[in-house]
Amino acid sequence: MLNNKEESQLAHALTHDINDVLNRRIEERFRAALFLVDPGMDMDTVTVISNVENDNELTIDGIDDETIDKAMVIFEAQQE
Repeated sequence: MLNNKEESQLAHALTHDINDVLNRRIEERFRAALFLVDPGMDMDTVTVISNVENDNELTIDGIDDETIDKAMVIFEAQQE
């Protein structure tokens, strides 16, 4: 039987793994929204980093704010 410390470590590891999966899904969905805004965009120059552990933080770099705003509208519409 697992003791409390082992259970806590297991729970932490599972939470971390789940958050990693969620982060990758969010990043993929936002990249898809960016593609819908500008199919010709060079995605190699774009950085999208999701961090669900930090209040669902989403960091985007390498593109202008207007494009980000348009993609965010599409991204948020997908969640509904």
